Amino acid sequence: MVKNKIKELRTACHLSQEQLAEKAQVSVRTIQRLEAGDDASISTLNLVAGALGVAVGDLFPHTDTTQEQQEKIQSADEQLQYQLQARHDEFRTFKHLYSAIFIIVMLAWGALFPLVHNDIYSSLMGILWIGAWIMMGPLKKCLIIKKIDPKLDHKFPLTASRVDKDK
Repeated sequence: MVKNKIKELRTACHLSQEQLAEKAQVSVRTIQRLEAGDDASISTLNLVAGALGVAVGDLFPHTDTTQEQQEKIQSADEQLQYQLQARHDEFRTFKHLYSAIFIIVMLAWGALFPLVHNDIYSSLMGILWIGAWIMMGPLKKCLIIKKIDPKLDHKFPLTASRVDKDK
């Protein structure tokens, strides 16, 4: 039996066991076992800590941790930090790549304006060009929510429930 503060932290966040389980992407039974004092894997502790918005070390009373628990906590924090850094790098790469491709496409589109000699088509291309610039941000957010985040959540599972995962 491992003494922890998960129930205390959960109630302080006004979360039910079901809500915490959903947020941490674990089963309700896992939350019940953790609150009862059962031991858990490093990845499970990272997921629960992330859902509660705390570090893994904050799940346990500082006075009651054994050397083994301290090593486990340190290992969990190291794994989390590694995955967060890798996720941030990939996320930043996506953002830069998206912006570069979008700008190149828009510049190429803009270069086509002089080739269109019909005023109606030229006006329509101009309106669509301006609309595309306006839609750049919302389109990027949609891609992040629908495609990038799920891919990165799967690749870096310890970061899935983190609030700071896409910084």
